[in-house]
Amino acid sequence: MKPSEPWAIYAGVWKILKKYYQHPIRHMLGLGVLILSSTLLVVSVPYIMKQIVDLSQSGVSQFSWDQLWHLENLYLLAACFALAWFGSNLLQHLSQRYSAFFLISIESALVYKGLENFFNLSFLEQRKIETGIINTDIWRGAEAFGQLIFTSLFILIPLVFEVFMMMWILAQSINISFALIFLFFALLVFAMTLIVALKSKDIYSTFYEAHNRINQFFIEKVQNHYDIQINAAQHYELKNFAQRVKEYQTEKSKSHSQLMILMLIQVLSVAIFLFIFMLFTVYLFEKKQVSTGDFILISSYIVGLTLPMLRVSHSVMGLKGDYISLKKFYHYFQLEKVQHQSTEVESSDMFYRFQHANLHLGKHEITDFNLNLEADRCYVIIGQTGIGKSSFMHYLTGLQQIQAGQLYYKNINITQQFSTDIYHEIAVVGQVPTVYSGTLRQNLVHNSPYHYTDAELIYWLEVFQLTPLLSKNNLSLDDELQDRYKSFSGGEKQRISILRALLKKPQCLIMDEPTAALDEQTAIHLMSVIRQHVTTIVMISHAAYAQQFADQVINFDELIQSK
Repeated sequence: MKPSEPWAIYAGVWKILKKYYQHPIRHMLGLGVLILSSTLLVVSVPYIMKQIVDLSQSGVSQFSWDQLWHLENLYLLAACFALAWFGSNLLQHLSQRYSAFFLISIESALVYKGLENFFNLSFLEQRKIETGIINTDIWRGAEAFGQLIFTSLFILIPLVFEVFMMMWILAQSINISFALIFLFFALLVFAMTLIVALKSKDIYSTFYEAHNRINQFFIEKVQNHYDIQINAAQHYELKNFAQRVKEYQTEKSKSHSQLMILMLIQVLSVAIFLFIFMLFTVYLFEKKQVSTGDFILISSYIVGLTLPMLRVSHSVMGLKGDYISLKKFYHYFQLEKVQHQSTEVESSDMFYRFQHANLHLGKHEITDFNLNLEADRCYVIIGQTGIGKSSFMHYLTGLQQIQAGQLYYKNINITQQFSTDIYHEIAVVGQVPTVYSGTLRQNLVHNSPYHYTDAELIYWLEVFQLTPLLSKNNLSLDDELQDRYKSFSGGEKQRISILRALLKKPQCLIMDEPTAALDEQTAIHLMSVIRQHVTTIVMISHAAYAQQFADQVINFDELIQSK
């Protein structure tokens, strides 16, 4: 790994963050002021206690109004001690709340950008990505970036500030030599914790990969529960899963054992610092080189440093894991993006034109392919499974580009880049019907630029024979579907998908097996409705009745044989 690589990744993710999170630096400065102010008060409390102890041993006992606001007054010191303690704890709680807000803001911003980036990836890159893995990588990476910032700016820097403030007070209270010895030991322990953490083996990559594997396997089984159930394969799948669970347990236990050893080394380093310096302080106290107040001050500082040092050691230990998570996160932003153009669409009686095109249809590579799809016609595409019908749809919708030749949509050359303006004119119904979370209204209007009244939506639900959904699920148009949509039948989901496309009022409707889950009577009824409202249709269908609506049937079996 190049030394500059971590910084390049950090800078890259920072740029991504700022595109959504508008004021990160402002919030960082606010949090920094809170933490440093809290640290300053934490350092001040033992010093005030030292002053109180030393003054109490000097025989100061009488109250005097003249001395009320002098630092030599015990009453003032007692009040300052209480106020400093209250202020330090108050600022610590405020810092915790503020840091939680800050980390949540970072996490949510990066998760948003992660999904946005996924949508911008090329179709081929999207198909390579496993759902469970990208979900884990994006969330873990977003959290890791927040932890990297928090550890470096709000744990390491405040600790350094705290050590140097302690050194300065010790130099003023005792002498510079003692302060330098204190600083030396503190920096030595701090350096040891960093060395142990940064020189340790990379135990995070193995752990994360193991977690991703079992997570993906789990999601795969949940997604395919129907096939597993009907084939009575539960025992077989659980047996396989049990083996993977054992492998996961072994790898995770090994990783945690290595982490525990490293953390014990770091705890031991801090304990040695505590032990040596406490003995040294006792020795100085016995030799009367430090006062009782000095002894309390030094003891408080030593004990007070142990917790921050342990916190730093644990945080630094996690930096390597955070960096690995961040690297995985950033990797998705380096993948090939889809390239779109923006060109005004002109009216034409020809929707699509393939001219001497080379393209892949299924496993077949087709050369010198020529085809025109005209306006105001219904095309039904037929052919055996795997022949490339869905691949053909990918070229029409911009998911893939032809390898050679020319492809036009009306006046726009989409050979290399699809045009975003085309999406305003076409609607697509995919092979797998989709119902989204949200309300039924949101599912129907979805991405439509048109406004529909309640009465109009109810009318369309009646036309698509979907009104029983409202009564049997006790739904209105604006009720959240929550988990209820999971009980919708395949036919109901398919009709919702078709209606969603129809409500966009497309000039051209592209459909891939749109009525596969419907009975013939319902399918014929819906096709009649579609033909009344959309003049140009390109449809893949194996159903014999679909061809009665076709102006032209395109047989891919014959087309490929002729090539």
